Amino acid sequence: MWEYLVGVMSEPVRTLREIAEQKLWKKGLLLLAALAILNGAVTAATVNSSQISIPDQQLSHFFSAFYAPGEFIPFVLVVNSLSWLINGAIFYGFSKLFKGTGTFAGMLAALGFTTAPSLLSIILTALALLFGQATGSLVGFAASLVAGIWILVLEVLAIRESQQLDTGQAVGVLLSTLAAIFALVVIIAFLIAIFSGITAAAPGSAVG
Repeated sequence: MWEYLVGVMSEPVRTLREIAEQKLWKKGLLLLAALAILNGAVTAATVNSSQISIPDQQLSHFFSAFYAPGEFIPFVLVVNSLSWLINGAIFYGFSKLFKGTGTFAGMLAALGFTTAPSLLSIILTALALLFGQATGSLVGFAASLVAGIWILVLEVLAIRESQQLDTGQAVGVLLSTLAAIFALVVIIAFLIAIFSGITAAAPGSAVG
């Protein structure tokens, strides 16, 4: 798997095409899980080493409990794994609208390996923590930003190479997915607001 990890960062087009063709989704999931665990551990260490003071005792307790390694690392692992599966399904679905001919397994395989740049971000953040929490936080933010942009570019390539699309179509799939997710969030927020309004206006909800 190491050669694919290096290949995604050095020769992304060829490597992602090969990963998709061989349907290496299990290795993609393994890489994603390993990076999620490492990222969760480093993030928890960064937060726990900070001197953030929260006046509210209950909120402070929740904050401390949430970022405890035993709680936060499994949370990141589950969220990243579900995001990989859901994003892969949406990418695959939209790719069919653009006449994509690849497989779902190939899409998941390539998408899993797009997380490779996170390894550099994690390493840089962990090393920066040795020079203090402030340095670690600053380097971590900068590294995460760069890694995020890099991953976004790799996702376009993953969609293109796994579904046999051109670059414009792959960008269209990505933008369609982002638009769909944004619309879903807006709809959910709207429904929650309506439900909250109905609940507040219901008889017996008023006090006194």
